[in-house]
Amino acid sequence: METRSKSADIEKLKIVPIQEEEDEGKVKRPLHPHLPNVYKGQLICIVAPIRSGKSVVWNNMLLSDNFYNDLFPQDSVHIISNTIRSDSTARFAYQKYKNNCSDIYSDKIIKDIIKRQKAKIENKEKDTGFCVVLDDLLGQFPKNGRKGMAAINFSTRFRHYVSKPDPCLIIYSTQRYYDLNKVVRNNCTSLLISGNIKSQKELEQITLDFADTFGGVDKFNEMMNEVKKEPYSWLYLRLDKNPPEAYLNFQKRLF
Repeated sequence: METRSKSADIEKLKIVPIQEEEDEGKVKRPLHPHLPNVYKGQLICIVAPIRSGKSVVWNNMLLSDNFYNDLFPQDSVHIISNTIRSDSTARFAYQKYKNNCSDIYSDKIIKDIIKRQKAKIENKEKDTGFCVVLDDLLGQFPKNGRKGMAAINFSTRFRHYVSKPDPCLIIYSTQRYYDLNKVVRNNCTSLLISGNIKSQKELEQITLDFADTFGGVDKFNEMMNEVKKEPYSWLYLRLDKNPPEAYLNFQKRLF
């Protein structure tokens, strides 16, 4: 009898899910199940050397109806890119979001976004969704030091600046994986790794970070070899899934 009582008491200590808010399921439109779920907040990192299609990926995300086109209010899509005015790949995104494009990063941009999002939430605006693209800002987010810390800190809290179930998305596009600040890497929910990476050292670093999560070194190398078969292909790691998933591009599941 005493044993049963103890078991009942222990059962009371079980951690149970928090009840969802009533409007959490009312999204703008359904997304393909393979896509990163921006309704739950996404920090997507895109890693590829120069001329490997990074801009093509994030432009598809912003402009294609098959991804996130018009999912965010037009005045709440912010693009920070050194080449936004000169890169022909991004010309359509520049035309659409011209008023919120910058070719120079500053902490003030991020602070202003946060201020605006807080005001939207406080005023109970209908749509508080937002997207921020940080494209190839090499050297502006050092591994140590204070420069660029507004963006780094934002990467840990961005999901708090929308009202559920509005979508929110940060995209980091970079030429090298380890150019990403450690805080960004740790908070990344989806990672796209180019099959065009030639540096064996960089591939070893990426493998060291993720192989154990995706079946070990041999399995991870097998997936990378599959991605390398076709130019401009990607290994897409869905890190916020439980268990994590891996895809060739957004189409073929590899793990």
